Amino acid sequence: MTPNTQKIILREWKNILFDIIIAALTIVIVIKFYENSILTTILVSIIAFIGLIKWKSKLTLILFIIGGLAFGIVEAIVTDYGVWRYNFPDVYGVPIWLFIIWGTTCAFIYQISVEIKRFGIKK
Repeated sequence: MTPNTQKIILREWKNILFDIIIAALTIVIVIKFYENSILTTILVSIIAFIGLIKWKSKLTLILFIIGGLAFGIVEAIVTDYGVWRYNFPDVYGVPIWLFIIWGTTCAFIYQISVEIKRFGIKK
């Protein structure tokens, strides 16, 4: 293995670690602060913003927006039909931070797939 290859592998592992930290922080914030919707929304928005800045990808941003809106709307629909409910809803029976969580989830899944592909794993 050449030194250049080692640098590339180390960089990709750092990127994956960053992605995992973003996901873990998002989960911890929701677990700790879900009762305070405004604080949770602000904190998960900051984490999402940090991730989007690091990822520097228009496609990731588009997936974040579309995923956040689409899955947030799906959550609102199913809660409206009584499939489940949230104890602290903000918009149509859904906490506002959930839209950010869904967007971050979509961005995270895409970025992890990009990192895995860079390792040469295709299937």
